[in-house]
Amino acid sequence: MNREIKFRGKKTDNNEWVYGGYFSSSEEEGLVHYIFCSINGAEPVIPETLGQFTGLKDKNGKDIYEGDIVVYDRGVGNWTGKRMSTTHEIVFNDEVFAFVMNYQNSYIKLRKHWNYIYEVVGNIHENPELLSIPTAVL
Repeated sequence: MNREIKFRGKKTDNNEWVYGGYFSSSEEEGLVHYIFCSINGAEPVIPETLGQFTGLKDKNGKDIYEGDIVVYDRGVGNWTGKRMSTTHEIVFNDEVFAFVMNYQNSYIKLRKHWNYIYEVVGNIHENPELLSIPTAVL
């Protein structure tokens, strides 16, 4: 297997991001979620902030995680020479069993070909207002 499986989440004690492997444990408080990183060991994280690495990087080489907000840039027909730029949240879609970009009541599959360009501009946990950026045709 060539893909890297890793997760991120915000630590419960100081709200900082931590990256690594994921596991959960049944404890007195209920189910507790952890990110295991080689530096600090297991860190409890806020469950709502958990996100898996999609296996893709953006145009700047930054890892794209579930929960990230990306600006998605693609050509609008080969003959026009124009490009379209839209902003989407990255989610995992159970229907197609894949990471996708939320798009109104549908989705757009993530692809690493066809001249699609992604740029991580924030994430849904810290920058939800970024999802209101309007579509632009360049």
